[in-house]
Amino acid sequence: MTVNIEAIARHYGGKVCKGNALIPTPGHSARDRGTAIKASAHAPDGCLVACYNGTQADALAVKEMLRADGFLAADSGRELTATERRSIRQAELARKRERLEAEEAAARCAADLWANASRADPAHPYLVAKVLEPFGIRQEGRDLLVPMVDPGFRLWNVQRIRPDGFKLFGKDARTAGLFWPHGVHIQDGRPSAGPLVIGEGFATMAAVHSATGFGVAAAMSARNLETVARAMRKLFPTRELVIAADDDRHLTENIGLGVARKAAQAVGGVVATPRPETCSADSSVDFADIPRGDVAGRIEAARLGE
Repeated sequence: MTVNIEAIARHYGGKVCKGNALIPTPGHSARDRGTAIKASAHAPDGCLVACYNGTQADALAVKEMLRADGFLAADSGRELTATERRSIRQAELARKRERLEAEEAAARCAADLWANASRADPAHPYLVAKVLEPFGIRQEGRDLLVPMVDPGFRLWNVQRIRPDGFKLFGKDARTAGLFWPHGVHIQDGRPSAGPLVIGEGFATMAAVHSATGFGVAAAMSARNLETVARAMRKLFPTRELVIAADDDRHLTENIGLGVARKAAQAVGGVVATPRPETCSADSSVDFADIPRGDVAGRIEAARLGE
């Protein structure tokens, strides 16, 4: 069975680049296109799969997905030979190098964009709608710019927020393990007073900082939350960590609350929710959606174990 790279890219909302079908890794953003699929007569399924932002298990899951959707023969699997394994490993390493080179180039673009940006306008429609001050961000044209750094505080990416709230990450830029920090340290480099609060989006964590004055870190996505929480624990081994959960009870599975609990368990932190779990409402809400006075109260309740 011939593997149709063009059809695979089209079916999964990806694109073809240098003979590879670049598609979203399952469970990631539809825009990330972190999985590369290439036809190969030397592979037992007729194709090689590499997940830039996943593991070997993710790559195997992609193959099963391709098989289930009819792009690979149902009985095409067999044991790899030593030569095939070596060829696949070399191809994976080559794609990883290409990915790292693309991320480095994107980081340089992000640094230039950030350096040449202006102060964010307090009257920007997004800030007005969210009732937020423009701390820790800049502006380029009509877009707000949110810096995204690694645990060494190196800038790798910049999230753009348009006036209507639509968000974009830099093209080919890294997102895994990055976060937006604010108030984490004081001017002399020492940790700021009080707990460190970690959550998903910029607006959520900006609202927490505005209401409490505590240092905050925004992981920028639910999938990234535990990774960032673990990084913060390494940076601050004894600091009190609070995970500010998004309440996604409108979904079949409350993803925001689930990832927050997992992150808190991983770092010995506590979970703060924007409303009591006994609340009967079935809509989604985060800390940017509730009154600032309630934000401080919910964070304090979590710290006290209430």
